[in-house]
Amino acid sequence: MPSVPVPAADFLLEHMSNALWDPLDPQSLGSLDPRLHTRVNGEVYRFARRWTLVRFHRDPTRWCGILRDPVNAVRFLPDRRSPRFDYKDGPYFFAADSTARAFRANPEQFAIHRD
Repeated sequence: MPSVPVPAADFLLEHMSNALWDPLDPQSLGSLDPRLHTRVNGEVYRFARRWTLVRFHRDPTRWCGILRDPVNAVRFLPDRRSPRFDYKDGPYFFAADSTARAFRANPEQFAIHRD
């Protein structure tokens, strides 16, 4: 069976959710302890220490990297002005106000659940 090529960006996004490196301190492995995890757009981020987790929470757009808009699947790099909606498992950022409105209207339809 021939293999199907996977675009590099999709490959990286898929494997970023499984990365164990602390996003603020890439020299350190993130912990498997759930108390040192957080989510952004459903993606899991793991931290080596409590202080890196706290710092990440202050400004997740500074550290999270490329995200996928949960409504239209557009990949984008969020910034502090990106539309944001805090949901059960953490903040969600959006590429446009229109997708943020669609998410707010029916968050369970669009929320990303990963372990």
